[in-house]
Amino acid sequence: MQFEIITTQAQLHDFITTLDDSPISLDTEFVRTRTFVANLGLLQISQNEKITLIDPIAVSDLSEFWLALDNKDCILHASSEDLEIIRQHKGDLNLKLFDTQVACAFLNLGASLGYAKMVETLQDVIVDKGESRTDWCARPLTAKQINYAAADVLHLQPCLEKLQQQLEEKKMSLFFEQECQTILDLKMKKQDPDNAYKSLNNLFKLDRHGLAVIKALAKWRLQTAQERNLALNFVVKADHLWLLAHYRPSSLEDLRRLNLLPNEIRIHGQAILNIMSEVEKQDESSYPPFVSRLVDFPAYKKTLKSMREKIKLCAEKHELPIELIASKRIINEYLSWLWKLDDLQKERADKPKLLTGWRFELIGHQFEH
Repeated sequence: MQFEIITTQAQLHDFITTLDDSPISLDTEFVRTRTFVANLGLLQISQNEKITLIDPIAVSDLSEFWLALDNKDCILHASSEDLEIIRQHKGDLNLKLFDTQVACAFLNLGASLGYAKMVETLQDVIVDKGESRTDWCARPLTAKQINYAAADVLHLQPCLEKLQQQLEEKKMSLFFEQECQTILDLKMKKQDPDNAYKSLNNLFKLDRHGLAVIKALAKWRLQTAQERNLALNFVVKADHLWLLAHYRPSSLEDLRRLNLLPNEIRIHGQAILNIMSEVEKQDESSYPPFVSRLVDFPAYKKTLKSMREKIKLCAEKHELPIELIASKRIINEYLSWLWKLDDLQKERADKPKLLTGWRFELIGHQFEH
């Protein structure tokens, strides 16, 4: 397997001049342990059967490369985390995505088929995945690591060509392209710090005052994590936010009694108490509304069962994985929209996935909207 490794700015510039309008196969290797943003360790590109590896630690300014991706057809596999990295560095996702894992799902090869299994299925080639857990930011990279990384883009285009042919035969090409665009659109949505608390567990157990506290603390935690590039739980653990909101401590000693970690108290203890003190000054009418659980709605179990039966029939008819059409999360998103929002809120909110695009065409039109 032949490939070039780029370690200087001049090499990167020369490489970019060779790029044309042909599809680009793309993969990233990264490390994310304690950081909010993943640390990019290696970029792998293949175009016109030529593989190039870019070392982002040796080449500090990749802006010319990110700009070169504008409007390009980009082939990735299981693209979610790669797209996060591209968006962080590039600032946008102005490209056309072809995610081969999504294509495999539309062909009923598996809801989330891995790269190695896809290559084995479509190319009859065994790919070594032994280096997947390696530290990609450590230098020097070994020959084994580099060969592993290069192989991650070697098969993307030939696999996609086979997949596209089969999608065309199955009349699923348009649905596949819609789903890839949906992935890009969702990745470009910025997280609202005021809504950071909504992803936390056990909110239904809190009163409105507790919800106001956890909302303020979750917003602060997210902003602190972003500013200091720390994983959220390395600021304050999610479970500890709930304890703070439930018990509402008023001193550092109270924080210790709640068994917060020593580092949480030492670094952030006073900030936590200040935030909680500010919430005390708020008018109660500004507190968030009670959080209701879908499972507590009387019709939930019956509705969920009925929907799943319809979705199963649709999946069998079109030979698609049930999870691709509507996982439990997608169903719950729809039911939350349907039951928890009034008409005005529904107009302002984004429509649930089940009521948009190809999902609406296949099955969503059968549900209330």
